[in-house]
Amino acid sequence: MISRILPDKIKYDGSQIAPLWAYSMGIKGDSMVIFHGPMDVTFDNMKDLEDKKAGKTIQGDDLIHIIVERFDSPASMRLAYYMQRLLIVCIRDVLMKQGISTWRNGDDLFVDDRKLTVSIASAGVTSEKIHCGINITTKGTPAEIRTASIEEIGIADWKPLAREIAEIYINEIEDIEGDIVKTRCL
Repeated sequence: MISRILPDKIKYDGSQIAPLWAYSMGIKGDSMVIFHGPMDVTFDNMKDLEDKKAGKTIQGDDLIHIIVERFDSPASMRLAYYMQRLLIVCIRDVLMKQGISTWRNGDDLFVDDRKLTVSIASAGVTSEKIHCGINITTKGTPAEIRTASIEEIGIADWKPLAREIAEIYINEIEDIEGDIVKTRCL
């Protein structure tokens, strides 16, 4: 799996979860692309049908955005969600190593009772896709949701955190792939 941290600020609007988004930037194959910037998911790009039906907004002024794409044929919604949960656990582990206590509820991480992340998983014809956003700031997040940010918990630079998350997640995926090829079927 290739990981790339993009230097420029990019607005996440949900279109980046489309198949082959990374390929449009010259990144071929399984990938983890990380960038930062604002988030304002349009209703056309909203994948969670309950959020769309409720008219919820998914917004923030600055987040770390992690886009994972894994090619599999046929792609699996179930596998996409398992991969998403693994990513969330890896993020929690990285924060814990830095002395930051979070707790997980499904695919969300919380600091005390405040939401730190937003995430979705989906699958297309040939790939599973994940988006996870980690609040850098709480500014611009929906007023009805109590949010937390890495800024408030003492992380000033998002890039080292992003690099470590990518390293831990990719190591987990490679370890799983290694276990698969060395295990005899039942």
